Amino acid sequence: MIFSDMPYLAPMYRDIPNLEDVSIRKAVQTGLSELFICMTLWHSGWLGKIVAYILPTFSVRDRFVNQRINKVLMGTKDYRELLPRGRDVGNNRMKRFGSGSVLFLGSNTTGDFVEFSADTIIVDEIDQCDSDNLSKAKDRIRASSDPRIYRLGNPTLPTVGISKIYQTTDQRLWFCKCPHCNFWQNLDWFKNVVRKNDLGDWMPRDPFVKDKVVLGKIDTFREPIQPVCAKCERTFQRPNVGEWVATYPTKDTAGYSMSRLDILSQGLSELYVEWVLAQGNTTKISTFYTSVLGMPFEYAGARISSEMLYNCHGEYELDYGGDEEYEKEIISMGVDVGSLLHVTISKSIEKDGEVQRQTLLIMTVRNFEELQDLILRFHVTVCVIDSMPETRKSQELRDWGMHQGVYVWLCRFFPTARVGNQEYGRKLDWRTKTVTVDRTQIMDATFDEIRYAKRQLPKDINTILGYHEQMKAPVRVLDEQKSRIIWAEGSAPDHFRLADVYDRLAFDLSTMTGTFGTF
Repeated sequence: MIFSDMPYLAPMYRDIPNLEDVSIRKAVQTGLSELFICMTLWHSGWLGKIVAYILPTFSVRDRFVNQRINKVLMGTKDYRELLPRGRDVGNNRMKRFGSGSVLFLGSNTTGDFVEFSADTIIVDEIDQCDSDNLSKAKDRIRASSDPRIYRLGNPTLPTVGISKIYQTTDQRLWFCKCPHCNFWQNLDWFKNVVRKNDLGDWMPRDPFVKDKVVLGKIDTFREPIQPVCAKCERTFQRPNVGEWVATYPTKDTAGYSMSRLDILSQGLSELYVEWVLAQGNTTKISTFYTSVLGMPFEYAGARISSEMLYNCHGEYELDYGGDEEYEKEIISMGVDVGSLLHVTISKSIEKDGEVQRQTLLIMTVRNFEELQDLILRFHVTVCVIDSMPETRKSQELRDWGMHQGVYVWLCRFFPTARVGNQEYGRKLDWRTKTVTVDRTQIMDATFDEIRYAKRQLPKDINTILGYHEQMKAPVRVLDEQKSRIIWAEGSAPDHFRLADVYDRLAFDLSTMTGTFGTF
């Protein structure tokens, strides 16, 4: 194996096999999977141990075993010789290997955690695992004469999962030495790579490139960025040597924190562009912290304020009538369904080089017939409506819209663990016209719109009874039971806030290609 690109791995291969309890908080794609596959096969095949390799779900387990484990076993002569009859890889749950065996378990399968004994436990992507079942895992190695447990994962929140466990360890960080002043340091995104200028813009600390940044064209920025020493403030190339240094060396258990800043092939320029483009988007910033820096992120306790709403006021008033001119515009509508139908209608405008929402009308209507009248009067392009609780009525509106040339989508919320190519975990079912999104991520997106005044509201918005109160009702908090951030409104009504969410979805669906021709 070659460690020139990831110099931090060589001492981990040397030291971790000699440690009994290890927790690793890591960024994505840091080379750890290969290490623990090697550990799994060594402990079972050569040491004769029973190894339990735990992944978040049995479906993730199946993909991991088929794509990673089976290919390794069949592709290496020495491994094949340790298989029964030299070719039997077993099934996706259990494999005999050498004088030992390996169990591959999904943390969501309760029975798996009461039916086995093991010597070594490896928990992969621990923050995505079922915490209740994991609490039973350590009992499975109590009878072993040489119990080992290894935990690793991409962090989520500071007080849960791998981040919480890491705080109880000796907290090892990868240190490298400045070639100019010989100062040893752990590379830090804010101390070594970026800083804010007097205008509040993020700039590289590297003095040779900071004047070449054109923020309006940041996505085309290609200048190579080097880190700056935290002591002498001179630039240096990241060295291919270093050492792991424990923050609290007297603690008994080992912990490692791994960042993509230490991967030598990872260009700091592309990370800088990613960081700048993430500003103003809570979800993207959170992903940068967890996936790139390997650090937890918690932007909790946030809520919309009256000042934020006031800063979005434009120089126009609510339009209750509609206009034939809207037939030429891209018009979105969001509807929250309850005893009344709460409605938000917006049009697409361009401001400061960005496509934004300009809200035309916010109101409540009594029934679906009045809703249809609004759709026709404002020449709505796309409408997104809550699929619950009036599922049949919402489906009838969808079918009615098809005959009127209006696209009506039904919205469902479903949690998505990671941020993908589609914003806020959006998935479209074109057959049923159903859009599924992550509730926290879409609430974050609409919060950021108002927080950074990236949309316009009518200046007489205060005349709408209950609007301010309902927009301010949800609060971004930590759900300790589910170990994730949610937007909670308690017992306070939040219908206008949800109508705004559905309007944002309709707006994005109608403008995601710049024209409506896609539909």
